[in-house]
This record gives sequence, structure tokens and C-alpha cells, in this order.
Amino acid sequence: MSLQSNIFQMVSKNTIKKCGLNQQQTINHLRFVFNNAPNVTLLPKDIRIHRINTSEFRGERVTVRNPEMTVLYFHGGAYVGGRTKTYHNFASRLAKKLNAEVFLATYPFAPENPFPAAPERCLQAYKYLLAQGKDASNIVIAGDSAGGGLTLSTLLQIRDCELPLPKCAITMSPGACCFPDQQLIEKHCKSDAMLTASYVHNLIKTYIPNEPDRHHPYASPTKGDFKGLPPIMITVSEDEVLYGDAVKIRDCAEKAGIEVEWLERSGVFHVWPIMVPFVPEANRDLNKIVRFIKRYH
Repeated sequence: MSLQSNIFQMVSKNTIKKCGLNQQQTINHLRFVFNNAPNVTLLPKDIRIHRINTSEFRGERVTVRNPEMTVLYFHGGAYVGGRTKTYHNFASRLAKKLNAEVFLATYPFAPENPFPAAPERCLQAYKYLLAQGKDASNIVIAGDSAGGGLTLSTLLQIRDCELPLPKCAITMSPGACCFPDQQLIEKHCKSDAMLTASYVHNLIKTYIPNEPDRHHPYASPTKGDFKGLPPIMITVSEDEVLYGDAVKIRDCAEKAGIEVEWLERSGVFHVWPIMVPFVPEANRDLNKIVRFIKRYH
């Protein structure tokens, strides 16, 4: 484990991880830390960022001069917050390494806009790319944490709507199961530097207040049939409370005969790959993500 990773985990434990919060306290706290996270942006040369604000797509386009590939990215934030700006370092390096454009999509947050508002907006973002003339076979869908869950629900929606599927998908530490294994998340709560078991339960109630909806595959992709989906890469830390979600997603994909690239690490934190260029483990595993995508280009 690198010094940088140790420092990040120490800071996270002192600022993000809070035990014993009720539902409203969880929303308020996570919104504050995710929307006000310190952010130093170091853009590679020749990367441009453009704001897009239309009825079909809201967010940013991070791109090289002449992109050959498109990535649609859904940010994390526990379904209640988060900013695309936090992802400029990650998106710009992904764009540079792939010679691509990365569309950082926004989506409505709970509890003001509960399920299905977020997945509906994510599907709309994909349709926007198709309407712009993007070839689906040259699109990658990716996301982390809540955005990782939305990546999976978007894939299921695309297939169910009989739209052309993207070439592959990346889901990092996905929050994708409304029925977590209580014993497992309590176990990992001790080692997770950022999230807690109570966060998971409070956020499920916040994002999907109507209990019957929690069984819907767009809300809980682990309840879905993955048949016909494109190859999926899953990254997860052995030490995080969402480890069980990632394992269930892998099982769903393998059961459906979907090709899965599984990247599991110990000693790292929730969604560590996004912390490029500051954390060595993130730099190393961004290259693995790039190699996975290039395999289907």
C-alpha cells in the first residue's frame, strides 16, 4: 500500500466516515463532503472541457482534439450528491489514453428526485449520444459507486428498449443491491475507510423509498437478468462495504454468460481508480481499465 493511499484513507476516516447517523443526517453529511471535496485539477496537455446544458444532456464533455471513441460516465455520490468537477482528473486521463471524449453526465438526486428519476436521466444521456451520431459500438459506459449502479441499470434499460448496446462497460465499486448481506457489510464496515453499514441502509431508503421498487432491476441491478449485455469490468476493494454488491454483479454476469474482467484489491479504498494522478494504485489500475476498453476497440 502506498503512502498516498494511506494518507487518503486516514483523511477519509476523519472527514467522510461517520457512524451512527440517521437518514437525514446521512444525506446532509454526504452531500456536504461530496459537494465540497477539495479538488486540484491537473489536466494533461491538449485536453478541453466544455459544459453542455440541454434538455437531453446536462454535464460536461472532456475531450482530446480529434476523439476516436466516446465514454459516457456517471459519477458517484451515494445517489444524493456529487460533482462532475471531481472527475476532471480521471476523465481527462482516460480521454488522453484512449484518444477519446468523455461525457460526464449529471442526474437528479434523491430524496428530492427518488428512483426512477436518476436511471431515466442516464438512459436519456445515452440516447443523446446516439442522436449526436455516435456509433454505439464505439461507446463505453462507465461509473463509480452510485454511478456504477447507474451504469448497470442503464445497460439493462438499453437492452430492454432494444437500442444498440455499447461496446463494453466499467463499474467501479458499484452500489447495485438494495438487499445487502447484513453480516458482510458489518464485517467490511470495520475496514472501509469511507462508507458505513448505516450509510448503505439509509441511502437505500432515501433513493428508493417505495419498498416494492427495490426489487426492480433498474433500482437493484443484482435482481436483473444480464443476458445480452456487453463485456463488463468490475473493480472493487476487498476492504469496502460494497464488496458484496460487486460479487453479486460478477455472479449475475457470469450466470448470463457475459465476459467479466474482475479487478479486486486489498489495502485500497472505495473507488480508488478515480484518484489519478495522486495515488499510485489509481495510476496503475487506470492502465488496466484502458487495456480492457482497448480490447474491444
